[in-house]
Amino acid sequence: MRLLLDALRRVGALDGEINIAAWRGIEDKAVAGRGRLLRAALTLLAAYPAAMLKLLRAPRGGAVLLPYPGIPDVFFAAIAARLRGRRIVLDAFLPLHDTIVGDRAMLRPRSLPARLIWLAERIGLRLADIILVDTDQHGDFFAVEFGIDRSRFETVLVGAEPLFRAPAGPVPPLPAPAGRPLVLFYGQLIPLHGLETILEAARRTVDAPFHWLLVGRGQQEPLLRAALETKAMPNVSWLPWVDYAALPALIGHADLCLGIFGASAKAGRVIPNKMFQVLSAGKPIVTRASPAVAALAAEFPDTVITVPAADPVALAETVRRCLADPARLRPLPPAALDELGPDRGVASLLRRLSGG
Repeated sequence: MRLLLDALRRVGALDGEINIAAWRGIEDKAVAGRGRLLRAALTLLAAYPAAMLKLLRAPRGGAVLLPYPGIPDVFFAAIAARLRGRRIVLDAFLPLHDTIVGDRAMLRPRSLPARLIWLAERIGLRLADIILVDTDQHGDFFAVEFGIDRSRFETVLVGAEPLFRAPAGPVPPLPAPAGRPLVLFYGQLIPLHGLETILEAARRTVDAPFHWLLVGRGQQEPLLRAALETKAMPNVSWLPWVDYAALPALIGHADLCLGIFGASAKAGRVIPNKMFQVLSAGKPIVTRASPAVAALAAEFPDTVITVPAADPVALAETVRRCLADPARLRPLPPAALDELGPDRGVASLLRRLSGG
């Protein structure tokens, strides 16, 4: 969301903003409890009337952008937007129902809450004039799953903030031993990332002269805690949290970074935000093979190294091979980095909005 808004600001296309601070004080939504989620929902509901009034007082024409997750917002914004002759641009980013029900398995597929989420997502998407997605594969999925014309979607790559281009600053205190090559994973501990695959690959390399550092919290945290409590993997360390501003320096300190390894359909459609960050920092990344990353991996095989999904044997052997001959690994060329951001997608969006 931040990068999309920054790209719009750079070209002077963002006339104004209406902000609702529903998540103030929460750094990691993945571990927010039900009480905090309910408070966020109530904050949104209480703020909608004032937001709609502000939108109604705005000049006619133009478009209203609803950043992710904008499905709840679209039901309120659609009313004001239509009255003011404005089109709605909805940043769908990731599918909600597929994430909650399919990827994270938080609800049973045939349960009433799951069906209501699917219905709300379908109606919300259909209220938008243009729907933004992070990969072409997600656009294909949304179009088929919800019966929406594929031409209504626009792909806008996520990219990475400029601070990742020049990793600097002190590295946070690490529980990993100094002087050994470092394999870094960071992100939410959710099924998409394939934590089981990473842990099994680490177990298979316990005799190797490198160390695995895992950073993050989330749904599968008990799995990680249980694995570490066995003390069978002295080559693995865990940091529950690293300040976002310290991430570039941490990536710069790593020798090899990890992407995602989940076997779900969603994992095959996504390019994780951390891949853009790692590539911007000039580091190689190992991730699962998928249609979403196939083009990058084919063009830059010494930077974006892929393995089959949910295959710890392949991951372990690939990490061994990469760190045994680090000279063969290459940073992504600057020209390629320039293409891995939201600017091209934003330019295409603005042409559509202007009728070009």
